[in-house]
Amino acid sequence: MRKAAFVFFFLVLVAAAVFMVIGNPLSILDGQNQNSPSKVDVGFVLLDQPEGSDRVSFDAATTNIQLTGFDGEAPNPARTAEEVAETTFIHMIRGHDLDETGNATSWNFVVRQPEQVSLVSYDRFGEKIGRWDAQYPNTTINISEIMAPGALFAKNYQTIFPTSEEIVTEKRDLALAEGTYYLTITGRTETKNMMFDAYTGTLIQSND
Repeated sequence: MRKAAFVFFFLVLVAAAVFMVIGNPLSILDGQNQNSPSKVDVGFVLLDQPEGSDRVSFDAATTNIQLTGFDGEAPNPARTAEEVAETTFIHMIRGHDLDETGNATSWNFVVRQPEQVSLVSYDRFGEKIGRWDAQYPNTTINISEIMAPGALFAKNYQTIFPTSEEIVTEKRDLALAEGTYYLTITGRTETKNMMFDAYTGTLIQSND
């Protein structure tokens, strides 16, 4: 019993430390916490979307993110696609209003490149890029190493999607930073917060 209490206390301390250092990964990507970003004209990018859905898959968004700002049609581009991909680093991700398969109405990425740090957003209308002047975690996110949101939801389905008809979910928001997924489930009468290991999908903490 004492060991279990110690482990729980340790997890609380770790979570508190993360929030103190980088803030709430869900709130830092809200529009009100970022000054109006400087718009960057990079053209319009259409994403592959699930048929009959207004949501964007995580795979579609992350496939494009490595080439943020690259214009393959420009004459004599300053850098090749390979050079752009090698110098593009993701520091934070947030998905808005995810469905059961892990597709979201929009995906936001804090992306660092030699030229600037950008907030890159994808929704059913395409891609938008703006300058990001707020804080962001130091640790980068390697997409090939983490568990995708769809796989995370599948592994923790019974925990994330309650079977009780009394619990009606209105929205699921998911953030990723420092190797941890932060899931906020907003219902009509309550809000549930969960933390998962981004590599294994293991539940770390919940406010249940």
